Amino acid sequence: MREFEFEDRYYQVSEIKRRFCIKDKTWRVWVYGDTVKVNGKSKKKNAIDKSLMGLIKIPGTNYCVVDPYVFQDWFKELCNAK
Repeated sequence: MREFEFEDRYYQVSEIKRRFCIKDKTWRVWVYGDTVKVNGKSKKKNAIDKSLMGLIKIPGTNYCVVDPYVFQDWFKELCNAK
């Protein structure tokens, strides 16, 4: 997996999703968790720790930005890339 070069700034979530080809549904499951059926019963999948992903919440808002290098390292580990 190749590494991307980034500008020295935080990125919007939409920019990161576009750069890494991540679909909206996948992002929502990572950030908010998901409900799955196991043996006919609903079970809640936990969300991933946002700080591990490099998400930084802007104080006083519902807005997040992403540290691209932290996210890239987390994503490579998730994909078991070398």
